[in-house]
Amino acid sequence: MTNRFIATLDDLSRRTGIPALAEGKPRRRLLRWTPVVALALAIPGLGIEFLSTARPAYLGHALLTCSFVIATFCPLFGPLKPLGTAENVDEWDRDLRRRAFLVGFAAMGFTGLALFCGITAVAALGNWSASDMSFRAMGCAFFLMTLYGAVPTLYASWATRPLDPAEEEA
Repeated sequence: MTNRFIATLDDLSRRTGIPALAEGKPRRRLLRWTPVVALALAIPGLGIEFLSTARPAYLGHALLTCSFVIATFCPLFGPLKPLGTAENVDEWDRDLRRRAFLVGFAAMGFTGLALFCGITAVAALGNWSASDMSFRAMGCAFFLMTLYGAVPTLYASWATRPLDPAEEEA
C-alpha cells in the first residue's frame, strides 16, 4: 500500500515536469537589457528619495525596491555561473566571473563613496534629522545592493557574444 502510494506520488511529480528540469543542466542566458532596466529604475528612485521634501518618499523607495528585486534575479538566470556550482566551470568562466565582479565592486566602491559624500553634504545643507538621514541611507543601501546584482550580469552579458543556434548545438 505504501509503495503504491509513493509510486503514484512519483508519477504525479513527473507529470509536472519539475524533476526533468531539476535533472537537466541550467541554460545560461545573456541578460543584456534586464540589468539596464534595473539600473534605469534605481537611479531615478534614488534621486526621488534624496530630493523628496516629504520624509517618506514612497515613490522613490518603491522604484528602488522594484529595481532591487529585478537585480536579485539577474545572477540566477544570467551568464555567470555561481561559485560552488555543479556545472562545468572552466578557465574562461572563472576569468569572466572575476572580471565581472571586479567591475561590479569598483562600481559599488565609487558609488558608495559618492553617496557617502552626497548624503553628508545634503544632510548638512538640508538640515535633516537623524531619522531622515537613516531613511536616505537605507535607500543608498538598496541602491548598492542593486548594483551588486545588476552590474556583474550586465558586464558579463555585454562582454560575450551570443552563439548562433548552429554553434550552440555543436
